[in-house]
Order: sequence, then C-alpha cells, then structure tokens
Amino acid sequence: MSEKTQEGLDNLIIEGLNAEKGELDLRERELDDDDIKLIVNSDKIKGVTALFLEYNEIGDEGLQAILGSEKFKHLTALNMFKNQVSDDGVKEMAKSKTLLNLSELVMSDNKIGVEGARALSESKTLANLVSLWVGDQLGDEGVKLLVESKYLTRLNLLTLYRNNIGDSGAVAIADSKNLSKLTELNLNWNYIEAEGIEAIANSKTLTQLETLTLTYNPIGVEGIQLIANSGNFKKLKLLDLYETSLGSEGGRILAESKNLSNLQTLILIHNDINEETQELIKNSKNLPNLTKVVFLPPKKVED
Repeated sequence: MSEKTQEGLDNLIIEGLNAEKGELDLRERELDDDDIKLIVNSDKIKGVTALFLEYNEIGDEGLQAILGSEKFKHLTALNMFKNQVSDDGVKEMAKSKTLLNLSELVMSDNKIGVEGARALSESKTLANLVSLWVGDQLGDEGVKLLVESKYLTRLNLLTLYRNNIGDSGAVAIADSKNLSKLTELNLNWNYIEAEGIEAIANSKTLTQLETLTLTYNPIGVEGIQLIANSGNFKKLKLLDLYETSLGSEGGRILAESKNLSNLQTLILIHNDINEETQELIKNSKNLPNLTKVVFLPPKKVED
C-alpha cells in the first residue's frame, strides 16, 4: 500500500500538469492503485486530455478509478506503458464510456493476453483509436483477434512488440483488411521468420508503411530478400533490423534493392555485416535518401 498523502499527490499533479497542452505527466512516480484513487479525486486536475502514467505500478483497480472519473472523460491519449493491468482491466476499459474520444492508447508491457485482445477487438468505445500499443502476452491468437476487429479500422500505428508472435500472427496482420491506413508497424522481440515476412511483403493492405521495426526476429537472408524485392516497402523511411540474422549477404541484398529508395534510417546492429558490405550500403545509389545507417550499438559511457 502506498504511503503517499493527498497533499503529496496534489503536488505531483501540480508539477506534472501542463494546462496549456491539456497534459498530465505522472510517469515514473511509483504510483499504485491507491495513489490513483486519490489522484482522481484531486481538485487540481482540470482540462486533461492526455494522461501519461508510464513506469508505475498501476493495476486494474487504478485503471477502474480512471475510467470512473468525470475528470478524464475528454481523454484523447492514455499511456500506461509498463504497469500491471490485466485482461480484467482491459475488459472494463473496452466498455467504458469515458474513453469515447480516445485516439492513442499505450498498454505495452502490462499483463494483457488473449482475453484482453478479445475485449479490445469487440469494443465500440475504442473505435476512434489511430494508435495502439498492446501486450505482452497476446500470442498469435490475440493478434488475430485485434487485426480482424470490425471496430479497429482507423489505426495508423500498431505496436505489438514482445508478444510471442510467430509466422501465423504475421500472416494474420498481412491478411487483415482493416490495416490499410497503417504507416507504422512495430513487431520487435517476436519470433517471425521468412514465412511471416513473405506474407507482409505480399500483403494487399500493408502498402503505406513508413516505419517497420523487426528487432530480434530471425528473418535471415531469405526474409531480407523478400523485403528487398517487395513493392510494399517503397514508402519506408525507417527500417529497423537489429539482430535479425542477416550477415553480409543480407546487407548486400539491401544495398541492391530497387524498392527502398525512400529509406532514410536503417538499423543493422548485431548482424555481422563486414566492412566492405557496410561501405556498399552507405554508398548505394539505390538508397539515395539514406542519412542514417547504424551498424554498431552506441558505446557505453564510462563513469
């Protein structure tokens, strides 16, 4: 149980409130459910449309307190990254009338699985979402529920990192008729291989992507060949392939691709690409807009 007082929490609110922008920033404050129950009753909260609660210890009860508060009925953005919300909390969120105006929802690194995904997919309340981050226990089944939702059809950003997604989940994303507006897709820390990449590369709806991140997916040379040959990625500006088992052969394939001419940022850390191929990529005429390519992780600053 928290030992914070109402006065102490009021001071946090005053410190984190940007009235001009309608933002309340309470990230990294070690807040738990009891704290949130006090916060929602504070008379210091006024005109909040964006609520940032990342890196706290808020669970279902705290989320329920937010949903039940008139002070947050105009929210357009809710960020609860790295908290302790479960499927039960998401079910309450999905039917809440408080979030009818919500366009951005960040729920990654919580305890959300298949049933939470099902609740999100069936929610009329959240039909205005354009940006969704969710996880981290969805699996292929949960992803399939989300991308086949008849309500989540306006998304331009979808982040599904670290959700135990394999090729069948990637195929579901690729086959979805609801993601034609998507410009940013984050699939980091999953288990997608060449089969899943092939589906995305051949998707009839994923043709507007400007950002694609695939960190720690073992796509290999076969996967990068599919990306390089696909017309779906002609609008890509950022491609993150951190530790995706490319090797120098995969690097050469990227340098020779005729479909990545709009690429501005390319992340290739931990791919064992030799110096000759690195130079080939940096000087490739096929990548005329490339302004940032990263082969090595940033150096640690020594104390």
